[in-house]
Amino acid sequence: MKLLFHILLLVILGTSAFAGDWPIYKGNLFFTGNNDEIIVSNNQLKWLFLAKDRVFNPVASDGRIYFVDKNAFLYCIDEDSGNIIWLNDVRAISAQFKAYSKSAGKIKYPLVYGNTVIVSDPIAIYAFDKRNGTVIWARTGLRVDETKPQGLTGITTQISIDGIYADPIIDQDTIYYGTRKIFASRDIKNGHIIWENKDIATYSGFPVYYDQFLITQSMNYETKTFTVFCLEQRTGKAVWQRNFNQPVVILPPVVNKHVYVPINNAVYCLDIKNGETIWQKSYNGTITSPLSFTDRSILFSLDNASIVGISPENGNTIANIFVGQQSSPYFVTIRDVIYIAYNQLNDKNQPVAKVKAMYVISGNVWWEFTAPFPGGVSQPVAANGILFLPAGNYLYAIGAGYIGSKGFETTKQEETQKKESEPSKLPDQKLSEKELADKTITPESQSKIQPDKKQQMPTRQLPVEITNNTKTPLKSRITIQYKDESGEYNQLTAVNGKGDITIPDKDNVELIFESEGHVPKKVIVNKSDSKLEVVLDQIQPGKPVVVDNIHFDFDKWYIRKDSINILDKLVDMMKTNPHLKVEVWGHTDSIGDDAYNQKLSEKRADAVCDYIIKHGVSPERISSKGFGETKPITSNETKEGRQKNRRTEFYFKD
Repeated sequence: MKLLFHILLLVILGTSAFAGDWPIYKGNLFFTGNNDEIIVSNNQLKWLFLAKDRVFNPVASDGRIYFVDKNAFLYCIDEDSGNIIWLNDVRAISAQFKAYSKSAGKIKYPLVYGNTVIVSDPIAIYAFDKRNGTVIWARTGLRVDETKPQGLTGITTQISIDGIYADPIIDQDTIYYGTRKIFASRDIKNGHIIWENKDIATYSGFPVYYDQFLITQSMNYETKTFTVFCLEQRTGKAVWQRNFNQPVVILPPVVNKHVYVPINNAVYCLDIKNGETIWQKSYNGTITSPLSFTDRSILFSLDNASIVGISPENGNTIANIFVGQQSSPYFVTIRDVIYIAYNQLNDKNQPVAKVKAMYVISGNVWWEFTAPFPGGVSQPVAANGILFLPAGNYLYAIGAGYIGSKGFETTKQEETQKKESEPSKLPDQKLSEKELADKTITPESQSKIQPDKKQQMPTRQLPVEITNNTKTPLKSRITIQYKDESGEYNQLTAVNGKGDITIPDKDNVELIFESEGHVPKKVIVNKSDSKLEVVLDQIQPGKPVVVDNIHFDFDKWYIRKDSINILDKLVDMMKTNPHLKVEVWGHTDSIGDDAYNQKLSEKRADAVCDYIIKHGVSPERISSKGFGETKPITSNETKEGRQKNRRTEFYFKD
């Protein structure tokens, strides 16, 4: 037991017990289950939402939760209150397509990219404006002409729409997905086809992207042939392909140029360059989940009952823990806490969702939660200190929520002296029928759909000027973000050198500037700022660039939530410039012990690398180095100087 907990400390994952319920695939490694590293500190039921049918994997984005139900309704609800912001009936939209578009299957899980929500069903892919639910575009699967016998001697050609089988993924501005007979890519802005590969009869599951490669799978039911394909991401052309026996579940993730393919009771490790086998290992049971891992360990479930940890180097078993028959466990890990959602049968043989929050290192249980209504779990997600648990027709919001971080100027001595202890175990919360009724929200219980709060936010004009180090004006994309109790604002605009932009008339408005060939920069604007001049650093080999506004909790190397948006832009920069190789440098101020500062700087640089790798950049292109307090850029005698010296730099290699 304890050995597995030590392994899980190294892993941030969301593990599924069955392929059909595998969550939205993020990046090229695994689904993290959360994106802000904020601990869910208690088992308090904040609210529960009763949907029209069974709820599937929720997605958190900008203070909202997006999810679908089995009846093909797409929901957008406020994460704090559980109130509906908008609701769309996907089947009503798909009904507008011709009858020959009909195809069997279920609606897929939503993907959020920028201000767009992507949902697919067997008939079409749909793009919605995530702010108000407006349909941006909808495209059916690709048209195919099929010849069939007619009468005794003749044949006829029938036009049909190829059903969408494989769940889409998004990398930058491109959607990749599979139909019954074709694998294709589309432009996210308008849904237009970019390329298609007719050699792939897509098998259900998610493709995987890894730098310039796509890994996907094909099942030809006529020849009973199952094939793993490696494609060029830009063109869709095959780099290599390998045939295998038909698996129970397949999702071939990639790390360190190795492709890991689960086939029934075995895992195959393949070379991404040519598909040749590096090692192959069999296990005592059927693999019933996709593989989840870091470069240190691989985790998967066997027979829907046990969680197995193996070495990525040779496939040897590191640990094996029994979870429970028919428990179908799912995992979310945040820092040193793992949240395990699983099923337990009640006296009527119905599945009831349960959650255990456990400390990874010790294995001690912190708190537990039992759903008040029956219903099987699917993949939960954590955001802003709340765990969103889908179970049956309900979405449960568990936890008190984010209460903020304080203490930017706590001294290093105070950090070193601070001893963390595990809080006492919290009792499993039991609510009365009246308390449950008060917390339950349904579409019918609200008199009207909630208005878009962002539209009510006061705004103002801010003159901006963007140049590089040589004072050359730059054409720049500007992301404008703000959120408080009154609402949120999230807009993208562009300025050619200089111009006025519309921003919320608030303090602490976040602006992120991007320009081709330059490092993104994040700037915080207050109401007192009447204008803004921004200098972007050019990407130059052999030159380090300070990346502002990457923050960490004191005495920790966990990336804070307010750093996520600039890190996402750095990920985009790395993907847009696939030739770039970067070394992340971590620095501290001079307060505290030298050895302590050195270790802390190394761990913080590692954390930045890990985030970028988890979002689709190969480990071969990024490394880390800590300098402790040895390379100050100003004096450590003042508060302002120490703040400048605590920094993260990107060093671009030749």
